[in-house]
Amino acid sequence: MDLVKRAFFAVDRAFGGDKPPTEGRMRAVRHPVRFGLGGAVFFGGLAALAIGRVDLPIVLYTVGAGVVVGLAVILERKRMEHYGFRLEEPTDGRERGGGAPDMP
Repeated sequence: MDLVKRAFFAVDRAFGGDKPPTEGRMRAVRHPVRFGLGGAVFFGGLAALAIGRVDLPIVLYTVGAGVVVGLAVILERKRMEHYGFRLEEPTDGRERGGGAPDMP
């Protein structure tokens, strides 16, 4: 398994995987569930538009597509952690809700 992992990261580096990620990729790996839901809605909507109705197979396809997109984002997060990129939210001195900075 170690040989497969080393081979994967060697190929990844050869294709530029060790370069700093874009802001969109960082946003995706910070919110994998949100991007999984977005992928599910996108692919499910395309399938429903192509077939012309929404029924059980379309719903199951939508759930499956969302799971695949979410897992792909989680794997991308693991890859970025391997290269040492910081994945925390940027802080600007404000609380999570956007309130005023903490008073001393």
